[in-house]
Amino acid sequence: MENMTDNMIGKRLDGRYEILEVIGAGGMADIYKAKDITEDKVVAVKILKNEFAGSEDFLRRFRNESKAIALLSHPNIVKIFDVGFNDDLQFIVMEYIDGISLAEFIETQGVLKWKDAIYFTVQILRALQHAHDRGIVHRDIKSQNVMLLSDGTIKVMDFGIARFNRESDKTLSEKTIGSVHYISPEQARGEMTDERSDIYSVGIMLYEMLTGRKPFDGETAVSIAIQHMQTQAKKPRDINPSIPEGLEEITLKAMEKDPAMRYQTAGEMMSDIEQFKKDPSIVFEYGGTAAATVSGDTQTMESAKTDDDDELDDELDNLYDDLYDEDDDEEEDEEIEERRSPLLSILLALLSIFVIMTAWLIFSIVNNSLPGETSGAGELIMPNIINMSLEEIQEKYPDIYDNLVITRKNSTEYEADHVMDQEIPANRAIKSTTTIKIVVSDGPKQIELEDLSNLTYEDAKYKLEKQELKAKIIKVDDEEVQANYVIRTEPPAHSMVKAGTEVKVYVSNGKSEFPVNVPKFVGLTREEAEELAAEKKLVLKIVEAPNNEYEEGIVFEQNIPENSLINEGDEVELMVSNGENVNYEEELVIELPADAADTGSFFFQYFKDGLQINQEMRDMSVNAGKSITIPVEGSGVVTYTIKIENYDDESLNGLFAEYRVDFTNEEVVIEQIAYNPGLFKELKIEVPETTEPPATEPPATEPPATEPPATEPPATEPPATEPPATEPPATEPPATEPPATEPPATEVPASDEAQAEAPPAE
Repeated sequence: MENMTDNMIGKRLDGRYEILEVIGAGGMADIYKAKDITEDKVVAVKILKNEFAGSEDFLRRFRNESKAIALLSHPNIVKIFDVGFNDDLQFIVMEYIDGISLAEFIETQGVLKWKDAIYFTVQILRALQHAHDRGIVHRDIKSQNVMLLSDGTIKVMDFGIARFNRESDKTLSEKTIGSVHYISPEQARGEMTDERSDIYSVGIMLYEMLTGRKPFDGETAVSIAIQHMQTQAKKPRDINPSIPEGLEEITLKAMEKDPAMRYQTAGEMMSDIEQFKKDPSIVFEYGGTAAATVSGDTQTMESAKTDDDDELDDELDNLYDDLYDEDDDEEEDEEIEERRSPLLSILLALLSIFVIMTAWLIFSIVNNSLPGETSGAGELIMPNIINMSLEEIQEKYPDIYDNLVITRKNSTEYEADHVMDQEIPANRAIKSTTTIKIVVSDGPKQIELEDLSNLTYEDAKYKLEKQELKAKIIKVDDEEVQANYVIRTEPPAHSMVKAGTEVKVYVSNGKSEFPVNVPKFVGLTREEAEELAAEKKLVLKIVEAPNNEYEEGIVFEQNIPENSLINEGDEVELMVSNGENVNYEEELVIELPADAADTGSFFFQYFKDGLQINQEMRDMSVNAGKSITIPVEGSGVVTYTIKIENYDDESLNGLFAEYRVDFTNEEVVIEQIAYNPGLFKELKIEVPETTEPPATEPPATEPPATEPPATEPPATEPPATEPPATEPPATEPPATEPPATEPPATEVPASDEAQAEAPPAE
């Protein structure tokens, strides 16, 4: 393998995957870190080992693996990017995971926090649910095949031994590889397996995370596999009492030896975990059989094994290896059954021999000498005294009683003065003077119950569990104690209780709730509202704000509508007018007549409630047919007036438009009162094509203003005075050039008119 490893470094597969270094090795393939030259990214490449490349069976299995996992696309499953099959190399290109295995993490952390354990477990279950929905069963779930990224993300890898179920009634078997510590009982027996086998393995991993150790261990793979099939695991809470009871139940249900009693899908297990996360005090009461304490009889049988049994263990190890090294042809189910049945028969036969030999050994020892009796000069046979009281031992085995060296420990499992453990195993020959060390129960530890009153029930539950006591929460109404706080305990505080005792914790629901029909507060004064709220036992929150409709100190809004049902003591928010009005903004749009193009320039004056707020000049040759937009704002009801004055013709002066704007509500209402587009009309030009003074003479309208028309003709007869008569054309440029006339017009329009009228008056 090392030669192959050395040879691969630096090679480029398919012209794009440059091999950088070895990162792992499996039963069938080596895994390398590589660089994808095309995509410029780091990847992992799994290359089939040379010794298997010539085997059609292994090539088939390797190709099936890549086809199976290539169908999977999930954030918690290692992604497959590419596959390559040629005469020289068979490889799979996959996502490179920069992290550590869950096994390494558990090894460094020891016991994981239960919140971390379920966080990792849920991600694993999501990955499996995705695979199971697509007919793929992993069958090698173990902490070594679960990668942990730095951000806490879990990635499940190595679906290399998964069986791909193309049909619901046909399961194709691949070679079973992987740690026997996580193998399901049915898989250990060589039976057909399904999704529930993965669930069992997840349960084993959860057990390992919560307790820091595997439920079954031993010196040989066979001994561990037999435990999976026959032995009940120790309950997790017996190892780590801080594990919540509901989480222990979830773990043990997943580890049920009978697949029918396990969770049937990953989704079912996730559902229970979600319920537990919402309420960590939940108890499912499954009452399963997945865990129990190892009995004294089991210990006795293990102790009875001698070195003579090692050879049998070796044979069983070899048989176990042969059984799971046997290649299964996915296209020949009948051959699978034919090949498996003899092996199972042999395994069962050898197991029977083992049991018979052990029984024979014990029988021989018993026949030679009974426990507690001498087996030779000065020798005794050590009896099994587990769970016997000291008084019983003294009566039954007086010869060993005087040799006992007693260590006492508290125990909730063994009664006081009963033996919990013995250093010398039963049925072993000992000298009559041999010192025998035993552990005797002092019964449950006596604990002084703390005063938990005025603590939240979460804190109280935590303190009880820390004292090795169980909490039973009882909710009651209480007028004086705040909701979710402890009122008292039963037994009361400072009582002496045994470890494991269930303590009733009475927790307050708060004051009793009585429904209240919310009254109408709108329209009341602040004082009236406060009186009514006190009568109804409601709490008021007063907020002052401007309002256009209600006077100062009057309620104009309430957050809970009248006639709504709430509880006594609930809060109602009231909006009270502070006497100020709410200002709203809107735009006033006024249309200018399209036929006013030749009417010259106009001063537009804008008034709000009779007060001028702005003025401007507009040349109608440019603005005719357009609209004027005026921003308006205020509160209450406001009148906006627009007046116009013509630069050349006073007859065009007057009220152009008037509007009533209602700011009372947020939705501003604009009402048109007056609109006189007829003010704009064309000037009458008798000879539009000539420039003779009489035709264009504006002074023709001036005589009525100056009254002496008889004296005017002489003033206009001399040619020398005609320029003033023809000056109106000279005044026309300002009419057509607003910038030249705008400054005086916008600054003081009234004085401009006076100046315009002054010359004729003189």
